[in-house]
Amino acid sequence: MSDPEIRVLLELRTQLGEELDRLRERIEQLEEFIQALDTTIGKGSFTTADVAMKAATRTPEETLVAAGEPRNIIVLNKPGDLELATIEVIEQNLRIIPADHAVYNITRGAFARFFVQDILGKFQQEDRLRVESGEIDWDEAFDFEVKSDDKILDEVIVKNFGEESRLEEIQRTLRWTLEKIYRAR
Repeated sequence: MSDPEIRVLLELRTQLGEELDRLRERIEQLEEFIQALDTTIGKGSFTTADVAMKAATRTPEETLVAAGEPRNIIVLNKPGDLELATIEVIEQNLRIIPADHAVYNITRGAFARFFVQDILGKFQQEDRLRVESGEIDWDEAFDFEVKSDDKILDEVIVKNFGEESRLEEIQRTLRWTLEKIYRAR
């Protein structure tokens, strides 16, 4: 074999290795999703009487106020001993803020290719199709913006995230992604 053929084969081998790594990461993430679903299903399959009574006695006004209150979701690593980020949720919008001690390079594959392209991009595309079919208006469609300084994540703004299941998927995939690209300041 000549040198150009070997170079092509080496490049192909490198690409296959990278694809294999990406697929292994995806399998790991899907296994974590299944585990999270099992946990959620287990928790949601029964409700205590005091929780059910409290929900039943809320007035419509109290329900609206509770729905409009901002809430913070702390995103921890899998073992739960390291804060990765905070998700501020206000109605249908959210803001993802990295932990002060963390540095996240937004050009890394786990963030750019997986979280932004495969997750946030997928939701954006789904809503664009819903707009085109007349199900929702443009001002109700999922949209996002990644803000960074010199390729280091400052924040992610998401507008109109939609159903709670989308928020849960964003939270799970964000945790997985940030764990992969975490660097301490």
